Amino acid sequence: MTVSHHFSFIQVVLFILVSTFFGNVTLGAITDNTVIDNTVTASSFTAGTVTDSAITDGAGYQIRNGIPNSLYYFRLNQTGNQYLFYVGGDLLDGVGLSNPNHRWSVTMSEAFRKHFPDSSIIETRHSQPLGSWFAQYRTSGGQAVFGEVICSGHLAILELATGDRGMDIRHVRRQVEGLVRQINMYRSTHSTILVYALTPELLEAYLNGNEKENGKENGKEPENIEECEKIADYYGIPSLNLAKIAAREILSGKIALADFTQDGVHPTDAGQKIYDAAIRDFVDALVKATPIPDAPTRVKLPEKLWPETNPNGRIVAYERTQFSDGWQGGQESPLKPFRHLLVTEKAGETLTLKFHGTDVGLIDVTAADTMKMEFSLDGQDWKPIPAPKVDGETAGNVAENAENTEYFLRAIPLEVLLSEETEHTLVLRTCGGGMARIGGILVNGTVQNPYDGMSALEKIDAIYAQMDPIQYTPENDRFRYIPEAIKRLQNGDSLRIVLLGDSIMGNTSASMFDLLLGRMYPKCKIEKIASLRSSTGCNWYQHENRVQSYVIDKKPDLLIIGGISNGQDPEAVRSVIRQVRAQRPDQEILFITPVFGALRDDHISRWSYEPAEGTFRAGMKKVCEEEKCAFFDMTAPWWKYVTDSGKTYGWFMGDAVHANERGCQIIGRLLEIYFDVEK
Repeated sequence: MTVSHHFSFIQVVLFILVSTFFGNVTLGAITDNTVIDNTVTASSFTAGTVTDSAITDGAGYQIRNGIPNSLYYFRLNQTGNQYLFYVGGDLLDGVGLSNPNHRWSVTMSEAFRKHFPDSSIIETRHSQPLGSWFAQYRTSGGQAVFGEVICSGHLAILELATGDRGMDIRHVRRQVEGLVRQINMYRSTHSTILVYALTPELLEAYLNGNEKENGKENGKEPENIEECEKIADYYGIPSLNLAKIAAREILSGKIALADFTQDGVHPTDAGQKIYDAAIRDFVDALVKATPIPDAPTRVKLPEKLWPETNPNGRIVAYERTQFSDGWQGGQESPLKPFRHLLVTEKAGETLTLKFHGTDVGLIDVTAADTMKMEFSLDGQDWKPIPAPKVDGETAGNVAENAENTEYFLRAIPLEVLLSEETEHTLVLRTCGGGMARIGGILVNGTVQNPYDGMSALEKIDAIYAQMDPIQYTPENDRFRYIPEAIKRLQNGDSLRIVLLGDSIMGNTSASMFDLLLGRMYPKCKIEKIASLRSSTGCNWYQHENRVQSYVIDKKPDLLIIGGISNGQDPEAVRSVIRQVRAQRPDQEILFITPVFGALRDDHISRWSYEPAEGTFRAGMKKVCEEEKCAFFDMTAPWWKYVTDSGKTYGWFMGDAVHANERGCQIIGRLLEIYFDVEK
């Protein structure tokens, strides 16, 4: 159920010049001299790590260890693992092209499809400002509700050079290496490719590189690319230097600079054709370079290349902070990617976070009415957080600019290169008038999990204790088609429950409702088996005797079918029910109507407490009665609880489709009520 997520540069404006900030920021425990002394230079590498030829080779790309794991997954074509994960600037939005769908990521995805025509390759784009600095926080594999993106699929393609313009090279290299390590830490079979697109600075560097020293071209790469290539060599990562290829064409006179790009960064249609040809050549070479393995290989990370690298960037949910009573959580955000915000209009309100790490920052939503804020780290003096800029003006001074009513995302570093061993305490404080809208805290490090030391049951109880209790009265005759399952619960026999469906049924499993039932019926040994497939419902399970492996072989006492991927087709569900009962005539079955999903989905957009005529819910109620299956219209009390909560829907969401830990508890507690014979 992964979809393409990316920031629109019409909406997303970063109110910081990174080169200026990093030039003035306090470097904490790591001084400039320490960083320089620990620099790894090209000459310090031995054979097998970094070679000059790898940096100065004229091909425009380097294959290195290739992407054999991705070749395996392309051929496997497994549902849920066909995503190509692109991270970069607004080149991913096709800015500058007459047709944005001719962007470079489309060309690369199509180049892979040429070699694997049967693979259902999905291009997921995550365009963002601020290059590797912001990317190190966004790709931690956390929840997209706070701006993070999960590095799903099997191949990450990083184009960060355009976003790293003007950034101190010390930060670029530690951030890029951190990203490479972070992606591997999320999934050790993941492949990565580095891509460098042209910028004015890189073009100038290549122009200077063509100057001759002692009668020979000096052959030097721009510093940004040179440092990133050391990382690519060290980790065996393929790289594609579009900047070098474009610079050659421009400097040789094959295309004029003005014909290649109008602003030095975004290619025109003519410029994009040069990129496209290079991308196709690169992919052809990449695919041919290594044989397709029989199985993926887990890649073990070596020691860090740069001692100051920290691969633990993340966006910490504001719920993990301590905030004063004047804040309101779970409020609707006017801007993606946030699905909810922490807001206040009161001055003097504080937010506190304790963490271990090297870097800390803030991500929030700003507008013309944004309240001023200040911060203190480790009890030091208060420092003002730089005022957000709106159309070049500070947000507090644009009242006369009547058309300036949009909201903007702000991501801003507060302190960098701190001591990782020390526990740090960050305090934010509001001051002045207006409104503060907090999305999260950027931390390159770790934050203590509030549920550490708790059992699974204690954890879900702690989560639910922070929510309003669910009020729901189930139907009295709901057990008439599952009497044996209820007897097993009451009499202390074992009960094997098989869940069939999609990732929403994965949320159902994650609710740990079985632990709640186990507490209610302590004599019964409950076994829960999740028999699931991403984005898959009965319209797929009904074919090719798939019920054999997904249901029959698991020998359920109770089969629970649900999710949001049944194609709005009650007859597909009926087909699965009948196939199961053809082999297991006495099989007891419970069907659960859809919960969660996107707001546009039928069960939300057309919601009514009672199933409306012609809806999937009404159709399934009829099918369940005809097939003598239990029917739980969970959609009705679930959506009523969400809308009555006083929180925005995103408060219960982990991403655009799935439940977070609070959302899972709605599912689990509704099932607890449903199976309570005393209700």
